[in-house]
Amino acid sequence: MKLVLAVLTLSSIGSLGPIAQQLHAIPVEAANVDGNGSTWLPGCGDSGAKQVLIAARHLQPLVGRTIVGMAFRRDASWLAALPASDAAVALRIGACASDPDAPAADFATNLPQPIEVFRGLTSMLPMPPITGYQGWVAPHVFEITFTTPFLYSGGPLGIEIDGLSTTPRAYFPMDEVCEELRGNIVDIGVACGPRVAELRNTAAVISTGLTPGGTAQIHLLGSEGNAAFAFFGVSLLPQPVNLTLIGAPGCQWYVDACTALAAPVVASGIPAVDGLASVRLHLPGTPTLLGGQLVVQWLEVGTGSLATSQALALTISAQMPTLCMAQLERLSDGSVHVAPASGPVIGFRWL
Repeated sequence: MKLVLAVLTLSSIGSLGPIAQQLHAIPVEAANVDGNGSTWLPGCGDSGAKQVLIAARHLQPLVGRTIVGMAFRRDASWLAALPASDAAVALRIGACASDPDAPAADFATNLPQPIEVFRGLTSMLPMPPITGYQGWVAPHVFEITFTTPFLYSGGPLGIEIDGLSTTPRAYFPMDEVCEELRGNIVDIGVACGPRVAELRNTAAVISTGLTPGGTAQIHLLGSEGNAAFAFFGVSLLPQPVNLTLIGAPGCQWYVDACTALAAPVVASGIPAVDGLASVRLHLPGTPTLLGGQLVVQWLEVGTGSLATSQALALTISAQMPTLCMAQLERLSDGSVHVAPASGPVIGFRWL
């Protein structure tokens, strides 16, 4: 009798079929609504590497569960049709050793022992035009099914995606959530040199990078082939210095500099911009920087000529990140760009 009951019980369980996968989307506030940003998925349209750091508070329902895949959702503001795309992807997951609100500008420091859960070719189905949010339904999601399931035991989680574009290749606009944290930028004085006829100001900074834990990108619109130097200080000179005596007539120097970073002026690929020089400054993720200020000015050196940018007074955000997510990108020159308080909307498939 006991044997008969056991057989009947096993038969009943077997008749249920495979255990259904479930989806846990993070961050929860964007689980069923479109996020306020858009980002890219390495391998779709362009090769590259991205690291995403996620605090434990986003992942509580997954503790003790086996993650078997990940889904990335289409950004609903991208209304046009999207063609099919293939990508060669390596996906790694592991315990995160850094605070996602104050990450290091180094993949290995943040994720010292990642486990590879997928490596291979993935395909994005063609997607028709849309009029708004589509949710977690095909074909408007990019799915990666793990070849090695991952048991999540708790704590902050790190994800690394290395992607190589193949053929066919197309951009996938991935839904994203960002905190609106910005620093402040004030132009000081004027630029001088051959570019001023087209551009009044030749230095530029993206204000979203002026956040503790983030990477500030500082650019110069210059002439391709020249050398450029970004001079940093914490204050301006009492009076600007005229640079006519060193071969830069009409140029003014504004910054009381204490250090400098060099960068070549290279082809920009941007219409109406000849060349572009860029330096990246990683800001420590500490509250002591809140509201802090630094100043910067570029010096451009060409064959027999000098030019300067206007100076920029940069004020760091007055608020620390609270999203408890961050994303990092490894750029083509090997440097890493850090964006705290932001991250793609991710659906974890779990059993």
